[in-house]
Amino acid sequence: MKRGMSGPVVISIILHALLILMFILKWNLDKPKRPAGGGGGGGGVVNAVVIDQLKFDQHKQFIKQQKAKKVEEAKEQAAEKAAAAEAVRQEKVEKAIRLKQEKQQQKEAKEKERKLEVERQKLDAEKKITLEKKKKEELKKKLEEEKKLADQKEAEEKAEKLKADKDAKAKADKEAKEKAEQEAKKKAEQEAKEKAAEEAKEKAEKLKAEKAAKAKAAKEAKEKAKQDAADASKLEDELLSEDIGGAAAGPSGNSSKPSTSAGPGGSGGGDPGYGDKVANMIEQRMLIDQNMKGKSCVVKIRLAPDGLVLSVTAGSGDPSICRAGITAVNMIGTFPAPPSDAERTINATIQPQ
Repeated sequence: MKRGMSGPVVISIILHALLILMFILKWNLDKPKRPAGGGGGGGGVVNAVVIDQLKFDQHKQFIKQQKAKKVEEAKEQAAEKAAAAEAVRQEKVEKAIRLKQEKQQQKEAKEKERKLEVERQKLDAEKKITLEKKKKEELKKKLEEEKKLADQKEAEEKAEKLKADKDAKAKADKEAKEKAEQEAKKKAEQEAKEKAAEEAKEKAEKLKAEKAAKAKAAKEAKEKAKQDAADASKLEDELLSEDIGGAAAGPSGNSSKPSTSAGPGGSGGGDPGYGDKVANMIEQRMLIDQNMKGKSCVVKIRLAPDGLVLSVTAGSGDPSICRAGITAVNMIGTFPAPPSDAERTINATIQPQ
């Protein structure tokens, strides 16, 4: 600021000095010369000096005013410069404050963004944990279901194997029994043939009377065999009549057993009493208690052509009777051969008496 004010002040001083010098020179040039004598010319000289002194004083006052004006102007310029400097300083201060505020805002924005990022990462982590937990639960559930299916499949395979083993054993037992019966029959036939041959030889050596007695005995034996066959056929017809009569009697007859259908959809078109015979055989082999009386159950039996039980399942009816009936069927193993293929599947109604 001092450097700025020195220029105008120096210039002002120089100008004032030049003006004073010019007035002095002008005053000396305009000053009248004194006459050689001292007489009446003295009054004019005094007036000239007074006038010049007045001008000098006026000029001095003017110079003083100009100087004061210059000083005032310098003060105003200094004030303006000071104001400008203050404005610049204030602007710098405001700019600094503004920059500080902007930095603070940026800092707060960054902090806010950081917090949001932390919160987002936290939410992502929680979502990830939840998703992993859900996946683990789903995997666990899937493994449990697979294990359950595997166990169920294993149990079914075991049951099928047991049934197959049981069927194979029953078949083997039946074949062994049939083979033993055939061998026994062959042996008996062979023994009978041998015995008959021996008897025929002995009888051929006997007298004519003995031959006649043999003929009579043979005739009696034939008649007896015929009578035995007739008796067996009659007994079978009676049993069949009783079964058919019991099925036809219904609730008002002597037997309270419902009719038993053979085959998937009815009587099967074969022997009308075959289903009842099967039901009777089952009831004879069942373990019956008092709670079963008055109740019934339908069991579905599938047979081979020779009467071998291929499968048995429970249908409608009392569960305890169904279980006892299935057990009895498995114990029997083989029924009389079905009269026809239509009766190889039987819906037997079991009603303990």
